[in-house]
Amino acid sequence: MAKVDLKYPVYAPATETDSAISYGTGAVLAKAISADIAIETNDVKLYADGILAESDQSFKSGTIKIGVDELLDAAKVALLDYIEGSVVDVSLGTKELSAIGAASPAYVGFGCYGKIIRNKIAYYRAVWLKKVQFAEPNDSLKTKGETLEFGTSELEGEIMIDITGVWKEEARFSTEPLAKAWLEGKANITAKAANVASSVASGTYAGNKNITLTTAEAAGTIYYTDDGTIPSATNGTEYTAAIELTAPENVCIKAVCVAAGKANSDILELYITLTA
Repeated sequence: MAKVDLKYPVYAPATETDSAISYGTGAVLAKAISADIAIETNDVKLYADGILAESDQSFKSGTIKIGVDELLDAAKVALLDYIEGSVVDVSLGTKELSAIGAASPAYVGFGCYGKIIRNKIAYYRAVWLKKVQFAEPNDSLKTKGETLEFGTSELEGEIMIDITGVWKEEARFSTEPLAKAWLEGKANITAKAANVASSVASGTYAGNKNITLTTAEAAGTIYYTDDGTIPSATNGTEYTAAIELTAPENVCIKAVCVAAGKANSDILELYITLTA
């Protein structure tokens, strides 16, 4: 058997009651590089009349180390209890993040899938860990040397048994789309509409500007706001023609694509300053 690929690490916030565990809307963590799961079992033996009579090899605890290309801000907020602040780079729309000493990382469900080849036949094995709590990763930076080294992130989490007594669910599939769909069902991930693109990037410009918004979603509708609020089908203006801005102007435009049967696209944020 050969394990030849690892893909699609996803997570979803977990909520437990006295009898069940449920998950909120999940997301993709990042692009996967590696995943290592280590399980510790109980090793309790009872001998009677000089022979082994009972043995307990049940799940005791576990850890997961997941290597990703980049730990995104949204994941830091969801998994590590970071707090978002104000926008610090208008061109990227990035916000200041604060890691507090009293942070209490959330419990999440976590999963991924990989390709396995056995007897020259390929299939896909998907794994869903029912309850995981991740910890702040180590942060290592290195100056450029004679050869280029790529820096990556590695998250380590503690695997726990959920309230129902289960710590892992897994399944095998004949195709990759089936494995991906199974994980999306576990993590409550709904396919999103295609994102909105702008003809003008965030920044400062001289004179007037016309902003053209487009999307690859064939049956999608674009809605936008210019007051900083979140656009949706019930908030904002339906985009039908280029947005005309007249200098001087300082505006935040947010746009989203809405399509039937899909979750709204990621929100496009534009911070435009026009000087006369």
